[in-house]
Amino acid sequence: MRSLTGAVLLLVILAAASPTFGQGPDLTGEMEAHKIICDENNREIAVPAESVYPHDMVEYTLKYRNSGNAAASGVNLVGPIPAGTVYLDQTATNIDGLHPLFSIDGGKTYHEYPVTYVVVDENGQEQEHVATPDMISHVKWMMSGTFDIGQQVSVSYRVQVQ
Repeated sequence: MRSLTGAVLLLVILAAASPTFGQGPDLTGEMEAHKIICDENNREIAVPAESVYPHDMVEYTLKYRNSGNAAASGVNLVGPIPAGTVYLDQTATNIDGLHPLFSIDGGKTYHEYPVTYVVVDENGQEQEHVATPDMISHVKWMMSGTFDIGQQVSVSYRVQVQ
């Protein structure tokens, strides 16, 4: 059994504009974790992920709102893939204005899917490989345009507990 409490503490949101003396954007957010189970009719049901076991599927949802009095630009939403879990391929929300990017290096760089990397073989030749889902460490959504006053956004992705 694993607890996901500590795993969801890492969240990053960046805004090019920052509030000054109560003026500007005021971005607030939360991250929720739900275990996805199937009922007797094979319909998915989300239940609190208070404890999880190997092979359980967990969905993380990032919810943000601009409660300030100005729009924000340059907003990034980042969700980690917790240790002991593997990203489930093609489960990241992909909607207009919020296209997911993926990291295989602990969040240092992000790439379109499928993520590729280069390996130099014993002959010094570069070979391009496609990253497997277990290599994904973070998912990031870069908000195109502005995050308007009062706007809310929600994105999600799924992992499987190992």
